[in-house]
Amino acid sequence: MAAGSKQRAICAQVIKLLREERLRRGISKYALSAQCGLAQQTISYMERGLRQPSFETVMRIADGIGINLEEVLKRARASK
Repeated sequence: MAAGSKQRAICAQVIKLLREERLRRGISKYALSAQCGLAQQTISYMERGLRQPSFETVMRIADGIGINLEEVLKRARASK
């Protein structure tokens, strides 16, 4: 697998894991958007794979959910 392709796959897995954690904790997209200062639509597009978020955006979402991004990255890399 090419480096760029592998990175995209890991990024997609990180987004999937963040969404799963958001749902597990019962946090709505609206509440998360208020918590991390992003538009609800941005979160929706990202979770549906319509937009590729920047690293800063991923960090803000992880902080908004209250999850350690390092752990999410480890889980994403282990699953690929």
